[in-house]
Amino acid sequence: MVEKWLAAVGLVVCVVLLLGMLLGDERRARWQAAMRRLAAWPGTRRAARREAERAIERARRNVEREGNVYRPKSFDRRPPDEPLH
Repeated sequence: MVEKWLAAVGLVVCVVLLLGMLLGDERRARWQAAMRRLAAWPGTRRAARREAERAIERARRNVEREGNVYRPKSFDRRPPDEPLH
């Protein structure tokens, strides 16, 4: 019974892929974009936005701000009297 379901799912996938290959360029691009949207996990954008905000906040800590420019302490140059090697 399971084998029949797997075979049916495989057949449907093959037919959908074949139909996708028969479409023109514009329709294929729209169809592929729609499939990507359907395949995207819900909440991935939300999680990505949250992680980006966390990274930005981490980058803003321990920095000096000159106007709208952030200057991290790790960018400070070494003293000029220090030898190169």
